[in-house]
Amino acid sequence: MLLLGVMACVVSNVCAAGRVEMVIGGSSGVDAGADADGPLIVEFDAPWEAQRARSKVLAWTALVDDVAKRSSVDKALLMAVIDVESGGDPFAVSPKGARGLMQLMPRTGARQGADDLFDPYQNVAAGTRLLDTLLATFGDVSLALAAYNAGEGAVRKFGGMVPPYAETQKYVRRVMERVGVYRR
Repeated sequence: MLLLGVMACVVSNVCAAGRVEMVIGGSSGVDAGADADGPLIVEFDAPWEAQRARSKVLAWTALVDDVAKRSSVDKALLMAVIDVESGGDPFAVSPKGARGLMQLMPRTGARQGADDLFDPYQNVAAGTRLLDTLLATFGDVSLALAAYNAGEGAVRKFGGMVPPYAETQKYVRRVMERVGVYRR
């Protein structure tokens, strides 16, 4: 394929299927075995915001790899939790006061050995220790995630089930969906 000239005319559009199409126009001298006068269409699988958030999370891959090797927690699960919790922002603070990549409350972080929740390594290491404990306690990824989000007491209160809180159910579903993305 030979591309000699592409003018900077870019239009993006979010399709009904949730894909982003980018049309790059003004091309000349294109030999792609197709209609050289038509626009070049590039499709992305996810909306721009999701791609940008995922790229922020992927920036932490080396750190997550290092922490995951020291624990029994799946790297893809850690990446998914970071994605849903903070979108990869190490300085994220929730309205309730959770901080950092894995959105730990200060007392929870301190119990897991972190004294600076804005330090990415401390935050991910502490969040991983907590998740590892929850996985061992509940023996199920969905229940461990529900406990990470709503607290161990909430999971116990509802007989070892994901609590019927809309926020927690949505959280578990979103993290589990993203685990598949990070396994690719």
